[in-house]
Amino acid sequence: MDTTTLEHKTQRIIDEYIRDLDSYTYEQLLIQPAPGSWSMGQVYIHLWMSAKGFFFKKADLCLTSGDGTVRGKGKNWKGVLVFLIGKMPTIRVKMPGQVAVEPRQPESKEQIIAKLTEIRQLASDYIKQIPFSDPSIKARHPFLGYLNTGEWISLCNMHFHHHEAQKIRIKKHFNQ
Repeated sequence: MDTTTLEHKTQRIIDEYIRDLDSYTYEQLLIQPAPGSWSMGQVYIHLWMSAKGFFFKKADLCLTSGDGTVRGKGKNWKGVLVFLIGKMPTIRVKMPGQVAVEPRQPESKEQIIAKLTEIRQLASDYIKQIPFSDPSIKARHPFLGYLNTGEWISLCNMHFHHHEAQKIRIKKHFNQ
């Protein structure tokens, strides 16, 4: 795995999200385009929550060979396909009930910037550990099978890209 490219791509997408915040007022970040849909601010909070509470936790589990890791298992066909094309499908995915969490609204733009800056640093820290990790130690993803440290961090990057389509849908609502 080319960690230099992964780090550059990850830093770039997070920086893009931070720059995009200049396009919105705080009030716009709170607007939900339809009942039951997320606001732009909730998308940002979701990205922070999922990176820190899911992707990085799983990567850390692989790094430490913690409970729930295995050797000798791999991605299922969906996982192989996602990593082959290098992105998550742009379809909307309903998360299983045990992991589905509706993100709260952000407290401020500054809070969002701080959370994304935290994720940017954590991603960099994890990427630097990939060359020293054992690629055979994997943790289970609910849809994609078993992933190793590098794959979890790569998937976090893909997750940011996946939510760009949602940002576009929400932004269209502002122009109506």
